[in-house]
Formats: sequence, structure tokens, C-alpha cells
Amino acid sequence: MQDEFIIDAASVGKRLDAFLAEALAGVSRSAVQKAIKTGEITLNGEPTKPHTALREGDTVCAPEGIAAPPGPFKLTPRPDIKLDIVHEDEDFIVLDKPSGLLVHPAILAEQDTLANALIARFPEIVGVGEGSERPGIMHRLDRDASGLLVVARNKKAYASLKKQFQKHDIRKEYAVLVHGRPPEDEGTINLAIGRSSGERRMAARPEPLEGDREAITHYWVDECLDGATLLSVRTETGRTHQIRAHFKALGCPVAGDKLYGKKRGRVLPVSRLFLHAKKLGFKHPTTGEWVEFVSPLPEELERALAQFRKQEKD
Repeated sequence: MQDEFIIDAASVGKRLDAFLAEALAGVSRSAVQKAIKTGEITLNGEPTKPHTALREGDTVCAPEGIAAPPGPFKLTPRPDIKLDIVHEDEDFIVLDKPSGLLVHPAILAEQDTLANALIARFPEIVGVGEGSERPGIMHRLDRDASGLLVVARNKKAYASLKKQFQKHDIRKEYAVLVHGRPPEDEGTINLAIGRSSGERRMAARPEPLEGDREAITHYWVDECLDGATLLSVRTETGRTHQIRAHFKALGCPVAGDKLYGKKRGRVLPVSRLFLHAKKLGFKHPTTGEWVEFVSPLPEELERALAQFRKQEKD
């Protein structure tokens, strides 16, 4: 049996977990959140996330007798998932994430993530951070993106890096290939980002809606190619799908983007999302010294660029 709720105007904009914690008698918000993450609770027939903002006419289905699953969620160590370590010391690890690997579980059943590989090699990070599903992990990259990530190895380092992220003192720079040409050779995109009508998508909006968050992206042109532009991109904020949503709004979607990319006309022939975190800089949690790391473009992206350059010459 299921409880079904049709969202009316009075509940528009509420978070899904908050709405259900009020609507389901005797069920805690944490139990609701866990049931959403495991897919027991659906929105319009699809799995979703606890923070999803409700819209009028949405249908929410929840099984009767929701209860928190027994025991805390526990990651399974996965030594079979290889790690590309760029740097490690007593305080942090910097690694190069390949395209196609999820950073940490999006739902609790997932055990094929970077987080699983990390606890196999660095078991001391279990308990570091604010969630058992993302031990020591300071930030994330989309599954299909690649590049540099920093992971804290102890609570002191985690606190230092978290403060730097909150103050936007971390320098994150990406190599991004987009369709077409941005309106300027160097510019800043300052558009708030929030959930779109499709749960998996984010939308960048000049007029923010309730729940939208500030998002700032700087870019400059590195190379103009046949129907495409190679950019260096620096983000001040770290919103979900920020770069992808911002360049979609600019009319220059990221090449290889199946979610935000072009659906009609010429589609750039790249084998994966062309978004790579190429530089990462921050103050060392212990010494305070500025440290910076660089990751070269993966081979498949270099091959794509070589093909575009060849077309320019032909």
C-alpha cells in the first residue's frame, strides 16, 4: 500500500523531505530522506532527491510504514577501482578522476564510486566529513567530467579546506569545449542556478526563483575551432552542473553533454563530456603555503581537439 499526495498551491516550493515529514504522522525527516535516497519515495513516478522543490500538480508516492533502514549506511571498500593519485601527504590527497566514475553514492545502494575506492586505500578517512557516503570528499565532479579533486585525510584538514571553499578561496580551473562561440573572448556569467522542470536538470536564470542559488563562472577563450571554442573556465561557486547550465544559458552548450547539449543541428563529434578540471589550488591546511596542481587533458579529449584542428587546416 502507498500514500499518495497531489501537491496543491499551498505546498508549492516546499522541499520534498520537509513536506513529507509534516504529512506523514510519526515519521522523522531523516527517515523520509533515507527513503527518498533509496528510491522508495517517488515524485511523478520517478526517483528524486530530498531537497527537490515541489510544484503544483506533482504526485508524491510513499510506502506505508516508512522506517529508517537498520544501522547506518556503510561504504564497501573497493580496492579493484583504481585511483590516479596526483599528490598525497598527511593532510590531504589530490587525485585525477576519470570520466564515467561517480564521486560518491547518489543513492545508498551504490557501491561503485570513487568514495569506495578511497576508503580501500585510505581507511583513515572514514569518519572525516559530514556524511558517511562521502568520507573526506570536499567537492565533486559530474560523473562524465574528469580531473582534479581534493580529499581531506583528517578532521583538521577537512575544517581548513571547508573554510576555504566557503570563502571561495579555492581556485578551480577547467578546460571546456563548447559549441559555437561565446559573445565575448573573456567574460563572467552571473546567473542564479536552481532546479529545472526536469529533476535531473538545473537551470540558470537571470531572475532567480525561490530556492535558486548564486552562481558565478569566469571564462576566457583559448582557441577558436571549426564550430567550437576551447575555453578556460574558473568557477567562484560550486553549484550542481554549474558550468554546463551556464554555457547552455549562454547558447554555447558543452560538447558531448547528453543532458544539456544540442538536440538539433550540428553536434560536435566528441566521445564524452568535454569538461576537465585541469587546475586546483588552495592553501595547505597545515603550513598555509599555496599549493597548486595541474592535470593534462585525457587522451580522448586530446584526440578530439586534434581532429578539430585538422579540420581547420583542410
